[in-house]
Amino acid sequence: MANRLSAPCLECGNPLRALDKVCPFCGSPNKPALSKKEAGIYTINLEITLPTVEQAIHQFDQSLDNLNGTAIAIVKVIHGYGSSGKGGRIKEAIRQELLYQRRNHIIDSYYAGEDLLPGKEIYQELLRYQPQIKNILRKDIFGNPGITLIILKRS
Repeated sequence: MANRLSAPCLECGNPLRALDKVCPFCGSPNKPALSKKEAGIYTINLEITLPTVEQAIHQFDQSLDNLNGTAIAIVKVIHGYGSSGKGGRIKEAIRQELLYQRRNHIIDSYYAGEDLLPGKEIYQELLRYQPQIKNILRKDIFGNPGITLIILKRS
């Protein structure tokens, strides 16, 4: 039985999950034909284990590598805002990595959580570029400086 995060394999018709790179039934490398709404938002939580900046960057890279070649198209990175109230080092490091486009083979675009507020031009730009995203964004993203939203490239 297929669930919300699965679609039929293009070869054998068995359910293929959004994170599967190959069909577990027939071995086909075809990705499931999931819409972005069906695939939802994949979350990378860099806060949960209280890592160092280096550990967080490593976890971020590993997660992106694991998502490459899957049907996942939208990633919410929870990096936190920092306890100082001025922005945390992990947030700054992740945003620097994104700014310098070191992962442009997989990342199409990214949006700072604090810029994702209805009425803000960047939010309106995102909706023009990805209109279906409005249906899957959750309130925890809106205006949240501890989150970055990433749009992955479709291969």
